Amino acid sequence: MIAVPSVSMAQFHTITKETPIEAPPAVVNIKEPENVGYTENREWAMSVKNPDSIQIAFRNAGMVRKSREGVAAAGNLPPLTIPNLIAEIEKNGIKYPKIVLAQAILETGWFKSPVCRNKHNLFGLTNPRTGKYYEFNHWTESVKAYYTKVQYRYKGGNYLLWLKKIGYAEDPGYIRAVIKVLRQL
Repeated sequence: MIAVPSVSMAQFHTITKETPIEAPPAVVNIKEPENVGYTENREWAMSVKNPDSIQIAFRNAGMVRKSREGVAAAGNLPPLTIPNLIAEIEKNGIKYPKIVLAQAILETGWFKSPVCRNKHNLFGLTNPRTGKYYEFNHWTESVKAYYTKVQYRYKGGNYLLWLKKIGYAEDPGYIRAVIKVLRQL
């Protein structure tokens, strides 16, 4: 990975590895009580206006990633919101979209984890050879990878029990945690 110093800001979906990021004027405006805000050293903010709409933006004070070949320009890709995520899950023919949505929420801590923000990996998918998290140019690639690396093996039956059977997560309480998130949706 090549890092190029640059002060920039971009919505989550516009960060690529090859294209420089154009800086919009400001970080997402967070106001209470309508929004729940969060900031840290990297000056990122998460705006939750309602349960169906989560938008993430951050100001990256130093590292700009370069894009891999063959990935569509970020300008025509959708931002990471719950409705867009559900639509992408359904578009890719993934069964049990609500369960898969709950998995994404759980794996990313409501889309706040560094793996989500920096690697665009919504499901904690790792490379079995290296043990490292897969890195995607856009969150939609992560959804496609969920199908090609996980769900293509599903042949029927209780999906949650199947996830447990294949060892999707190391945590023995993972299925209970997914169910807890499902109840919040």
